[in-house]
Amino acid sequence: MLRRRYLGDAAIGIALAYALYMLFSSLIADPQDVSFLSHKVGIARHVNHPIWIMMLHIHIVAAVIAIVSGMLNWTLTGERRQPSVHRMVGYLYIASVLGVDGTSGYLAPFATGGELPTVAFNTLNVYWLIVTVLAYIRIRQGDVARHRAWMLRSYVFCDTNVLNRAFTYLGGHVGHLPYATAYTIAVCLSIVVNVAAVECWLFAQRRAHRQVA
Repeated sequence: MLRRRYLGDAAIGIALAYALYMLFSSLIADPQDVSFLSHKVGIARHVNHPIWIMMLHIHIVAAVIAIVSGMLNWTLTGERRQPSVHRMVGYLYIASVLGVDGTSGYLAPFATGGELPTVAFNTLNVYWLIVTVLAYIRIRQGDVARHRAWMLRSYVFCDTNVLNRAFTYLGGHVGHLPYATAYTIAVCLSIVVNVAAVECWLFAQRRAHRQVA
């Protein structure tokens, strides 16, 4: 029990630290996202528009809220321990996912790398919305186990930016690929890794449960 508490505290700390890093790097250190825009070849005159900057900042804030609210519900609250708080934070998470998806719909056509990452981001937006809605439907039906499974499928995409950065770095600095190519591969790979990882985890959990039963 004590170990679980420490793990939960560590998870919250990591989520908060990354959320603060995202806010600082995009809203304070580089509010015009010059470093990010420098990689967008051929469409700079479009993405430099103030609306794009505003959409990106809303996207980042919504993503931060999703990261923090999702982690809080996983570690501090629960439908059995603090149902009212859990429900309120859950609605906040859903709203933040809608915010990320909505702004991503505007940002995706300008994605670095062109058409392939644009399609990948739009596919992710649809999939993320579907699994989040299914998580909501399951808890409304009183199916806690399936609610948790669908919420895990949803929350795992909060790490998409982390994986994108990591895979892009590896592609550029280890694979010596052009930035646009490394980024395109990173976007697609991060989605595949997230889906595969969560499904493998859920499969292992179901198998372990059947063996115990």
